[in-house]
Amino acid sequence: MSKDKNQPTRRSSHVEMPVAYAAVGASKSPDLLRFPPEGSTPYEEELRLGSGQDRFLLASSLLMTWGAQRGSGVRVEDVVRGSGEHYSGVSFDEDGQPQAAGEVEEHFGPEGEPYLVAGTTATLHAEGQDPRSVLIIYTVDEERRAGFAWGTRDEAGAVGEQLFVIEHREDDTVWAVARGFLSAPKGGLLGLKARSDLRTALDAVKTQLAALAPGAVAGTVPPGAADADGPGADSGTTDTGTDTGEDAEHSA
Repeated sequence: MSKDKNQPTRRSSHVEMPVAYAAVGASKSPDLLRFPPEGSTPYEEELRLGSGQDRFLLASSLLMTWGAQRGSGVRVEDVVRGSGEHYSGVSFDEDGQPQAAGEVEEHFGPEGEPYLVAGTTATLHAEGQDPRSVLIIYTVDEERRAGFAWGTRDEAGAVGEQLFVIEHREDDTVWAVARGFLSAPKGGLLGLKARSDLRTALDAVKTQLAALAPGAVAGTVPPGAADADGPGADSGTTDTGTDTGEDAEHSA
């Protein structure tokens, strides 16, 4: 039988736990930018990291051990590792019979730190901002794609779901990609706080992608670094929201 395009990506895990937004898992939707959850601002950012299998493996390992966050100066604390046992959707054999999900395969970074798994919770501390509590909603473990999505568990800023993934594309290039949807209460004069919260969250995405670039020094990536041209690194943005005033640019 043909594969349903709505089925989850191969070897992806997913959990349902309390978060501060609806539409859990919507960051997987291929139509996210056109049809985001009601009231949210969708976005997509990407940064070229280089090319080749080695670059893909190195970047994937970094991403899956909080490297994007720590490299951008964010402290990751209060980590409670999830079980990673739950699987989004049902798989079928050749006869159309539902199959039980297999055990989640464990991976480890160069320093022995285990890769993120679904159900993991953590508190992120960015300088000058309130701490944010996040939950790893699902992970992606494919031959040419690796990553995770988190959801916000509090309302101390913009809320929503954000996917970070490393892609090894058919032309052998390696890209860091982030996509998701965010919203913020439109309180205050002209909704200025909501605009500020969204801008802060989108700027954080750029700096976290930049932290994955070759030569990035942990904790020293400046805001907006993902927009800068550099050897082997290209960036692009697609943002269909208007609340933040984000310029739309997409790197093909």
